[in-house]
Amino acid sequence: MGRRALKLGERGEVEVTPQRRDESGKWKKASNSRSAQRWRARCYYRGYDGVQRELSRVAATKTKALAALDVGIAERLNSVGDVPMSAAMPFVAAGNVWLAGIRRTDSGLSPRTVEDYGRTFIRYVDKAGSSVRGLTLTEANNPQRLRTFLQTVADNHGTGAAAAARSVLMGILNLAVDNGTLLTNAMRQVRVVKSQRVHRRREGREARDMTRAFTREERDSLIAHGDKHALAEDVLPQTARKRQAVADLAAFMAYTGVRITEARSLRWEDVDLESDGPGHQPSVLIKGTKSKSSRRRLPLPTSLAVRLRRRTEQAGGTGYVFASPHMADTERAWDQSNCAKALAQLFLEAGLSWAVPHTFRRTVASLLHERGVPLVQIADQLGHADPAMTARVYLGRDLMGDGQSVAEALDG
Repeated sequence: MGRRALKLGERGEVEVTPQRRDESGKWKKASNSRSAQRWRARCYYRGYDGVQRELSRVAATKTKALAALDVGIAERLNSVGDVPMSAAMPFVAAGNVWLAGIRRTDSGLSPRTVEDYGRTFIRYVDKAGSSVRGLTLTEANNPQRLRTFLQTVADNHGTGAAAAARSVLMGILNLAVDNGTLLTNAMRQVRVVKSQRVHRRREGREARDMTRAFTREERDSLIAHGDKHALAEDVLPQTARKRQAVADLAAFMAYTGVRITEARSLRWEDVDLESDGPGHQPSVLIKGTKSKSSRRRLPLPTSLAVRLRRRTEQAGGTGYVFASPHMADTERAWDQSNCAKALAQLFLEAGLSWAVPHTFRRTVASLLHERGVPLVQIADQLGHADPAMTARVYLGRDLMGDGQSVAEALDG
């Protein structure tokens, strides 16, 4: 009589056998349970691909063998396609499965984001001394262990490093939940951690403020300072190129709100400076560095279009718009670190040392919001997929401010 047909995801009857070694050392069925040196649990199951397979597990006791078989069946059934995740697999191995998934072209993430996540995983998660490196996926899915790990990263490497590590952990555990390997993601119970180290600031510099935006006056003053500095005479050609590049880059970011990486990667073929009628406005195509939603075309204010036309005449109009100023080669990209340092120096000289490159994005969002631009359009300008994130993170709140206009609207 043949075995009964199993439904998808179903297993058959379990056969549990006591075993002991014979004189040649081979495992054989024991004559009785009292003489057993181990137990073997065995059954057939049918996977979701329709194929029926056999699975067995051995353990020192009958109960442990049955429990091991249950875990094995669950792991096999929860393996989805090319994502073979299991609750008992090493957490680092689960991380590599997640990384393989986001490296696919259909992940929706930009190469820069994928590179950042991979670098963070190697630096903090899959690193000797990491408190989660030796854990299984199930063991790592614990709020206390995750919080301890992130706090260590924050204290040793800074709040920004901990935030990046948190995103990686969230991604790994989310994938495990999506695959049915885990029931919950413990990262959702872990608050954002911050470094307790006191960083010494350089003389003359304020603490960086990641939440502030420039006022319109501060923005205009910063751009004017950059232009004035660029006009200084009696400097080396390399110095002159750098000052002009910094001034133009600051103005471009201040009037568009693009990310610093988006500005650095902008090429002249993506810039349209023609204005041949009322239906055609100068614009730039931002190809984005974060996700598919960050690819967008942005209109250029008149003053910025004039500035870019002037830069075209100076730089030749080929290659990168903001190429490395250290060499007269427009095909050489401006290094991220050097570019950020040049902007930081400009902030310091303009009396705005608290600012960071991201301040330009907050400024654009705030100024557009003040003018009554719809939230969806602000999100489109910044390249955000979710307008709710734009409102939550980029727009300031003033609960104690003047609400006269609101009162008048309700009264009417």
